Amino acid sequence: MYDMNSEQESIQFKGKLWPPDSYYKQLKNLYKMLNKPVYIIPLQQNQNSLTFSISGQAIILIAIVDYPSPDPENHFFPHMLVFNDGTGINLGRILRVTINHPFNPDKEDIIYEDKKVQNSLMFRARQLNEESIHLTSRIALSELLNIAHNHNEALT
Repeated sequence: MYDMNSEQESIQFKGKLWPPDSYYKQLKNLYKMLNKPVYIIPLQQNQNSLTFSISGQAIILIAIVDYPSPDPENHFFPHMLVFNDGTGINLGRILRVTINHPFNPDKEDIIYEDKKVQNSLMFRARQLNEESIHLTSRIALSELLNIAHNHNEALT
């Protein structure tokens, strides 16, 4: 069984201990879900955006392994989840793990959640305005044309 005291190593990051104690409490709950179906919301990151998608397909959690290079600056947590489809995802790249329901789960069905990223990505009010559309269009066009760009400058 997982020994929280021997495994927990905290790092000082921006004047606070990282990861927080809540991370290890949720990790303990994840260990209880080994070899059981779960629903995950993984993050997808590219050069310009951070997105997520929710699948209605359950996946079997088969292992939790130590991640060799945790990095709070880049949101890589100290553990990675391994699933029966052969994928492994760092916990810093997962918004939520639930049981029983992929969509709108009951509070007791939430096994793991990254509340900070959820609040900024899932529940934040969206700001769609002329400036954001202009910038996004220019970035996408520069990628399409393979032109180097600076996100803060207009293309010439």
